[in-house]
Amino acid sequence: MPPKTTSPSKPLDPVRFSRLKFMAESPAHYADGVADETTAMRKGSATHAYLLGGESKVVVYEGGARNAKFKAWQEFKAEHPGKHILIPSELAAVEGMRRSIEAHPRAMELLDDGVQETRIEWTLGARRCAGTPDVVKPIPGRKRLVELKTCMTSKPGRFEWQARNMFYHAQVAWYADGLARTMAYTPGAVDEVYVVAVEQKRPYLVTVYPVTPSVLRAGRKQYQLWLAELAVCEQTGVFPGYAQGDVDWVWDETGDGLEWEDEAAA
Repeated sequence: MPPKTTSPSKPLDPVRFSRLKFMAESPAHYADGVADETTAMRKGSATHAYLLGGESKVVVYEGGARNAKFKAWQEFKAEHPGKHILIPSELAAVEGMRRSIEAHPRAMELLDDGVQETRIEWTLGARRCAGTPDVVKPIPGRKRLVELKTCMTSKPGRFEWQARNMFYHAQVAWYADGLARTMAYTPGAVDEVYVVAVEQKRPYLVTVYPVTPSVLRAGRKQYQLWLAELAVCEQTGVFPGYAQGDVDWVWDETGDGLEWEDEAAA
């Protein structure tokens, strides 16, 4: 497939992290800008809405399968534009996560004390950027940032691995640097960053993670690499995929982990 191309003269929208992270796959993914909504994404968005002032944006569909071929589903979607549409089983999980967070004093202290889900804009170099941090607590001369994450596990030692794969470190660095530059708040660096992590499955355990300076440095390095690559793509109008030439398929015959019981099975 040839690389995607765009017009370099077209005015550029502000970069948002939700799209910038597509650069981890390829510039072509960024140019496409579309990601299919998963069950985990739906539950995460609805949990954010419940806890951060947007409960009215959550609705429940009880008409059967969410199938594009079904008239009932199409009509329900048309009647609820911009809503987080859940099925009953997803709602049960969202309510379980909400109850667990509300029963966790430290999590509620961080999530309730601040400005919730307010868009900010800033510039990095000459590039316009934007984002919507979950909770910002303005403190004279400084700020505190809190991000809510729904996850497969919030267990210490495992969550960190998932967070790295999901680029949470890059996201909190992105918001922290944006908050230090935006005109939406009084000047002051972000000197406290927390992630409130809640599991999407029973018993919906909650863990609060203070984000260390080393994590922020790694996250900043990651998003800066993406931005540098994106700048080249935007200047040239070319957003390549994985590779334009042949790629060798390398097979490690000494440790492939495959075992055949007999030749017929092979």
